[in-house]
Amino acid sequence: MREASSTVTDDRERRLIAQVDSISNQLCQAVDGGFEFHVHTDSDEIALQKLAQLNNFVLDSVRRTIRDLQASRDELEIRVDERTQRLNLVLTATNDGVWEWDIDSGNITLSQRWSSMLGLPHEGGQRGLDDWLSRIHDDDRAEVQRSLYQHLDGLTSAVNVEYRIRDARDAWRMVLCRGLCQRNGDGVAIRMAGTQTDTTEQRLVDPLTRLPNGAYLDLLLQGRLARIPLAAMALVKFQLLNVASLFDGVAVDIAVAALRGLVQRMRRQLPPRVALIALPEHTFAMIFETDAADRLNDALEPLEALLAQPVEIDGQQVWLSHVSGIAALNPAEPVSVDEWRHQSRLALANARLSGVGSRRYYSEPLRHWERQTSHAEQLIRGALATRGVRCFVQPIVDATTGEVRCFEALMRLHEPNEGIVAPVSFIEVAERSGLIAPLWEMLMEQALPMLKDGAVCERFGDSFSLSVNLSTRQLMDPHLLDTMIAILSRHGVSPRRLQIEVTETSVLSDPARAFRILDRIRGAGISVALDDFGSGYSSLAQLTSMPMDTVKIDRELVMNVTTLPRKRHVLSAVIALCQRLDYRIVVEGVEERETLNILCDWGVTDIQGYLYSRPLPLDRLVADFSPPRPCRVRGAGRAASGSSLPAA
Repeated sequence: MREASSTVTDDRERRLIAQVDSISNQLCQAVDGGFEFHVHTDSDEIALQKLAQLNNFVLDSVRRTIRDLQASRDELEIRVDERTQRLNLVLTATNDGVWEWDIDSGNITLSQRWSSMLGLPHEGGQRGLDDWLSRIHDDDRAEVQRSLYQHLDGLTSAVNVEYRIRDARDAWRMVLCRGLCQRNGDGVAIRMAGTQTDTTEQRLVDPLTRLPNGAYLDLLLQGRLARIPLAAMALVKFQLLNVASLFDGVAVDIAVAALRGLVQRMRRQLPPRVALIALPEHTFAMIFETDAADRLNDALEPLEALLAQPVEIDGQQVWLSHVSGIAALNPAEPVSVDEWRHQSRLALANARLSGVGSRRYYSEPLRHWERQTSHAEQLIRGALATRGVRCFVQPIVDATTGEVRCFEALMRLHEPNEGIVAPVSFIEVAERSGLIAPLWEMLMEQALPMLKDGAVCERFGDSFSLSVNLSTRQLMDPHLLDTMIAILSRHGVSPRRLQIEVTETSVLSDPARAFRILDRIRGAGISVALDDFGSGYSSLAQLTSMPMDTVKIDRELVMNVTTLPRKRHVLSAVIALCQRLDYRIVVEGVEERETLNILCDWGVTDIQGYLYSRPLPLDRLVADFSPPRPCRVRGAGRAASGSSLPAA
């Protein structure tokens, strides 16, 4: 009986073990990642049935969790894909390339767009940091490295650095690099990643003409000077002088379109490999692979021929003027980029002074001229700052009465070391730099009080006038008349006691405009004199049309008039013409009594020259000059009376 009971127990244990083993075998599927099954048992044992049911509950829960996780993962993948597409769209639109620097390995990974913006094949994979840095311009590489490592060391909040990088065509592009560092919980840098943006168009392109700009020219010059062996080259600068004419009376966008069209036509006149580069003030630069003057002249002639034709704009024809300056590079005497550009600037500046259409080459004398110009400008600015402008006066005398008709106010500068400086040393620079206006105003502040000075009036009377010169820049100033009226009013002087002197050259720079301004000046009561008539190119036609009261005949027509018969004929003819046109005549540069006698015989009365007085400091006028005795007229009025001209 006991043995039978023991046998039954053993059988039950074996069945239980077999059922548990069956359940375990079923659960092994979960170990392999499979949860799509149910645990079942054939046992009548309640405990085993509960165990199977409990496992099925757990499996159901796991399956639900897996489904939820899968749904979340699918949703996350969709969101990641959408964000990735948006990021790619942004990067594509902004022309950004992506880079990633693995700090531990020291390698970087560059995106396809990073490579394509430089025209490089995309090799994929990682590469050394030096592969990137080696393409960066030598002058920028240290700054890029400093920016990366400062951020890596925690000294800056981000990488933000702009630099030049060489592309696959061996040309330079300007790019902006931004980046951030990822760190672990201990603050240790793991990786750094960011973008590279192509900023070439913003940094190296002139927005008006859409040509390469001055920064690009520097890159070209650096590259050419770095070549070994160094070749003969020339830097040419070409300036359009009156581009503003394109904008007169037309819409800005039309004028800009016309200018861009002209620039493109200019580019087509150059050899294909010669870049046309836009610089400020409508100046253009070109680098030619020769220093031979004849070859450079041949290369520039098509460009000049193009500019000899008018520009069509809004139904009008506009003619443009130009000058050019050339700095040839001698391979045996290499220079820096700054020096090369400076030489070309000097050549161009000299061309501007030489007149429209001029072409000038750099030479060492231009360096001396530059030093003189710089010295003159410093002299002017020093005089303005220290009130070093001095007023000298020279009388204009009525030779027949000895009466002083007028005093011409002449500008001098006082320099502590040099003393009194003559106008030939600074007037041209003052006019070119625009400093002539404040100099002139300072001169007027000294000269006008003499018209009401008691000692001066006692010696010379109170009816003489004051004559002052105007530069071209001043004559074209629309506020000139207002300035003169304000100064006269401040000193209580009538406009009728002031005369301005203008040269024919200044009037011819823009005759229509000059005539309008002179008409307004004469209308205000201020008289106008044409100065230096006969000193250079003089047009007799101007005598019939220019709004003026007086003609001042230059000393060039007067010199040697007593010994040169042909010169005497010319001078007498000019005087007779002015008399018949009812102009007052002043003859300058009279130094000899015999010349004075001839002029008086021809009916000339107003004389200015060393015969009467050199220019005197205003404060020495009364002490050093007295009105002269009248000149004895031997045949007064012969030229004025209409009789034949005097014999030579």
